[in-house]
Amino acid sequence: MRRTVHVLGAGGDWTAEVEGQRLAVIHSRWRVRRSGYLDPMDGANRDGKRYADFLKALQENDLVVVQRDVPGTFDRDGYVGVFRFKDLVVGASGQISLSLVERYADHK
Repeated sequence: MRRTVHVLGAGGDWTAEVEGQRLAVIHSRWRVRRSGYLDPMDGANRDGKRYADFLKALQENDLVVVQRDVPGTFDRDGYVGVFRFKDLVVGASGQISLSLVERYADHK
């Protein structure tokens, strides 16, 4: 039986609460093959609070929430699950890459 957790996020937020932790929420559209992730952050306001909170959550945790995107948009259509990650790289232009290493939990 796979572990399940409640993910509490709000539209427009780049983080969500899971078991008392603030975790970064990443988009399913930027997954590369099975375990890679590369978000170019094109058009994102990298000087804003949402980006700062997002980076803080990535740097302070080894878990992320993967959201299921509405096709052709960044709108959330639910959550894929919570994943453990490694190899976080924040590029000079703000792009984010990491490797998903295991599924930690499903969303309830």
